[in-house]
Amino acid sequence: MDSFLAIAPSVLALILAFTTRRVILSLFSAVTLGFFILNGYSPLATSIAVFEKGIFQQLQGSNAQIVIVITVISGFIYLLEASSTMRAFSTLMGTRVRSAAKLKLSTLLSGIVIFFTDSGNSLILGPVYRPLYDKLKICREKLAYIVDSTSSPVCVLIPIISWGAYTMGLMEQAYANEGIEKDGFTAFREVWFYQLYPLLTLGGVFFVALFNIYLGRMATIQRALLAGEHHYDDSASLDEPLSPALQRYGARIVGAALGTLFASMLLLFTLFVTQQGGLDGPTIRVTLALSYTIATLVTIIALSRFGLYSFTQSSASFFSGMGKIMPILCILVLAWTLSDVLTELETGAAIAALLEAINFPTWMLPSMIFLIGASLSLATGSSWGTFALVIPIVVPIASALDASIPICLGAALSGGLFGDQTSPISDTTVLSSMSSGVNHMAHVETQFPYALITAGFAFIGFIIASLALETAVVYFPVALMFVAMGGFFYILSKTKAGFP
Repeated sequence: MDSFLAIAPSVLALILAFTTRRVILSLFSAVTLGFFILNGYSPLATSIAVFEKGIFQQLQGSNAQIVIVITVISGFIYLLEASSTMRAFSTLMGTRVRSAAKLKLSTLLSGIVIFFTDSGNSLILGPVYRPLYDKLKICREKLAYIVDSTSSPVCVLIPIISWGAYTMGLMEQAYANEGIEKDGFTAFREVWFYQLYPLLTLGGVFFVALFNIYLGRMATIQRALLAGEHHYDDSASLDEPLSPALQRYGARIVGAALGTLFASMLLLFTLFVTQQGGLDGPTIRVTLALSYTIATLVTIIALSRFGLYSFTQSSASFFSGMGKIMPILCILVLAWTLSDVLTELETGAAIAALLEAINFPTWMLPSMIFLIGASLSLATGSSWGTFALVIPIVVPIASALDASIPICLGAALSGGLFGDQTSPISDTTVLSSMSSGVNHMAHVETQFPYALITAGFAFIGFIIASLALETAVVYFPVALMFVAMGGFFYILSKTKAGFP
């Protein structure tokens, strides 16, 4: 097939994503164009194929399991958020903080502990820690930065939540379309240490908190705050105070829910390993679905037992949370469909041939994928949309060029995370600024220098990972960049970027 026709759907998807910032529209248009080419430019045959050979074919087997798992997880998370028990849990975590450094490190730890929801993380931590930052005269922009940096960057690293189920589904499908048998969990484990941007983002927050780093406009705001010249508009008031019942039982309910969740996972994983000798994609998905269901039932019973939520309210919140995930499921199904279309068009081979024609160095491929993903996610504000657009293309290109697929997938995930953290239209960016009580664009501007530094280290790390693939252990690139970043921020702390 002509190279232009083979890459046309991918090009259309990227152009529409950049210009319209509507991921579902971009994916659907690319899928339609792909089937239009495959069906001899017949409008009627294309319309039928989009659903018959495309979308409907995705809702079966492992894909259907992934959809169910993501939906159940979403319902469980929203139940904890809607009942305010997660806010009670987070409030308890921040009650024993006395110094500025401990406060910032405590915020980081809280963000890591609340790992199962990115938007919930932002909404919960901001109101909890905002009064403490005001009391210790730490600018709220620093709080917004830490909250934003521990939302999606933490979630993308966890395989047992909806983020993990989503990315595992995309990677498993992409591998399958290349004729490579690999379940999603194995793919996730292989790519984990190559998710350089989210890993280094967490490392960066640690060093920024430890060395008391303030950069650019954030440094200006902090100086003005200490001088009494900077004030916040508190028109966005703090959340309503927790009720006595929530203060007493909220954190316990979250502890019981999470304890039940992890205990169920441990028992089921042990059972499957004993019976089957190991774990594969289906057993992991069964474990997740059953464990989250049990944890949901325990939460509903506990909420009713302590008079916080009736069975009716709990059920309504759970099903409401399941409904909120529908746009993401649409993106996922369209991404799977586009992956199948690109396989039939041999898009990966066509792009690889073009890269070979210009003698593009293979060791630069992951870094370029990272830049493309970062640009796309910055424009769209969607990490999940970026994953859906980039991952189906990355695997065939890497395979055709004999590049490391896990490193390239790590670059795709890292690029998607950059925009999710920094884009003005990203949901977590908006929620982080809102919940922290700062001007939205002030948060975007004060956070960007930190994100750009992290992106620079990640870019270099992907080059090192490609060059040292045959000689270094898998965690060498991220470990090296972590040490280098620590040294960089330590030097900065000795300049005007640091505060005594």
